Amino acid sequence: MTLTLPEVVPATYVDAHGALRELNPETRAVVAASVTGAGMPASPLVCAPGEASAELHGRLETLDGAPLGDVSGVGPDAGYYRLRDHDGAARLVISAPPRFPQPPRGWGWAVQLYAARSLESWGIGDFRDLARVARTAQAAGAGSVLISPVHAAAPIPEQQSSPYSPASRQWLQLLHIAVEDVPGATEVDLTDLAERAHALNAERLIDRNTVWVLKRTALERIWAVTRDRLPVEHDVWVAAGGQDLRRFATWCVLAERFGTAYWPSWPEQYRTPASAEAFAAENAERVAFYCWAQWVADVQLGVACSAGATVVADIAVGFDTSSADAWVHQDIVCFDYEVGCPPDRHNLDGQKWGLPAVNPAGLVAADLGPFVAMVRSALAHAGALRIDHVMQLWRLFWVPQGAHPADGVYVHYPVDALLAVLRLEAGRAGAWVVGEDMGTVADGVRETMAEQGMLGYRAALRLPVDQFPEPAMGASSTHDQATVAGTLTGSDNDDLRRIGKSANFEQLEGVRRELAAAAGVDLSQPVGPDEVARAVRAQYARLSACAARVVLASLDDAGAVAERPNMPGTVTAWPNWCLALPRPVEQLLDEPLAREVAGILDARR
Repeated sequence: MTLTLPEVVPATYVDAHGALRELNPETRAVVAASVTGAGMPASPLVCAPGEASAELHGRLETLDGAPLGDVSGVGPDAGYYRLRDHDGAARLVISAPPRFPQPPRGWGWAVQLYAARSLESWGIGDFRDLARVARTAQAAGAGSVLISPVHAAAPIPEQQSSPYSPASRQWLQLLHIAVEDVPGATEVDLTDLAERAHALNAERLIDRNTVWVLKRTALERIWAVTRDRLPVEHDVWVAAGGQDLRRFATWCVLAERFGTAYWPSWPEQYRTPASAEAFAAENAERVAFYCWAQWVADVQLGVACSAGATVVADIAVGFDTSSADAWVHQDIVCFDYEVGCPPDRHNLDGQKWGLPAVNPAGLVAADLGPFVAMVRSALAHAGALRIDHVMQLWRLFWVPQGAHPADGVYVHYPVDALLAVLRLEAGRAGAWVVGEDMGTVADGVRETMAEQGMLGYRAALRLPVDQFPEPAMGASSTHDQATVAGTLTGSDNDDLRRIGKSANFEQLEGVRRELAAAAGVDLSQPVGPDEVARAVRAQYARLSACAARVVLASLDDAGAVAERPNMPGTVTAWPNWCLALPRPVEQLLDEPLAREVAGILDARR
């Protein structure tokens, strides 16, 4: 089956208020030409192992072309295949279980990993800190720890702060490496670097640029004494990474060489992976260094994911325009558009996220390869996934570069195939999956999620907890929303006004009054730490009793943090993704408020 133009770029959509909106016809025409310029390939055929499938007739092959024989209307074992008809036309087949694995009823912590510094951290939360949080969480009865994305960033002087604007969703953030745990670290003197790095912990704002210089230097020292005697596990892992890893490492060396990740500004011979092969060969040792560093990060993440409570990895909605993913997959990226969302009741101006749009036709033509690789990477160690803006599987809102979000259009993706990939990979890993389904959600999305066993996501500062469905992960707020302390004290509203961000302040004040009433706090009197603690306990008591399968407590709330981690729609007006927890994470988790929250939520078991 081949998708038609109206299915891919529809003329209308239903907004967050339930009103039918007509999309900009001029934009729609231009986007449609961008998407369908090379034609619309046949959509992948989705089936279930052993189940009937009317379209599944022909010769079945592996993706490498090995023949498997004829198939006639019954799904093969779970996996990826190629189906050829009598004319030789090929079509991707995904045989996947019909439902996702399910988590037990329970609770967990939500952690901005970069912010969760310990006394041993080098200025930023790392994988050793994650292992500590996972152990502590499990000891308190928690079943899960949701972390911010640990996707890779560019190895350049100006480090990207947002974990949601990564250089690659397939590879890992080297800033999260715990240097002292790197094999060979004890063989070199890192005292000077460690002293400078530990001093960074005294500053509330995370200085990623300095952290990167210190960690890169430390890694280079370790690499210099270990590169000639690396363990066989390293060699096996790098070999398994294959071309994908080599290309990413090559991109890292190029970004380092030219001091910028913006590859369109590089010399022409380096602007594509194929044309950069000679460069990779000439710089083989530096390419090998970045492959090794990714292995180190992967090993440490694996240790953290097996240390205690189930780690829930977070997948960002896209990648940065200047990213390695954009460089590697540039043939299927539409750089004239950025994805975002139309105006809704919580974001009155709409949003543009600075992430380029992926062409759904190109993704299908590539056998969904980039998506499969991303999901496999995320599930290499984590026991569960959270998919940020799960609507990315159904549709994305494309906004022309330089245009207002209201002038964007929706572009639809091969959702049945993408969901099948998720079910197949999650089933293989025994992992459960959460889709963040807030904002403007199309009809039928939540019903499909529930039918297939994907949990939804709900936030109590947006929706009363008694309205949370059972198949959901519930939280007080998200990384883009106010904390309990910021809501109760009114400081979040003050912050919004101070930076000139539009918001429905009447609604926000209503949320503040409702929270105060639930906590028995008199807003006519000064609101101090005791009142904030009462509000935190009251909020999580409500969450503990709600229907949601899994409930999360934010470490920001446990630490009575007033500031949001991120202020959507801002670039420099707010220290987005740069605020560390106010105290070392091991101390914060041992404080009375954190232990009280854990006790309240552990009653769910």
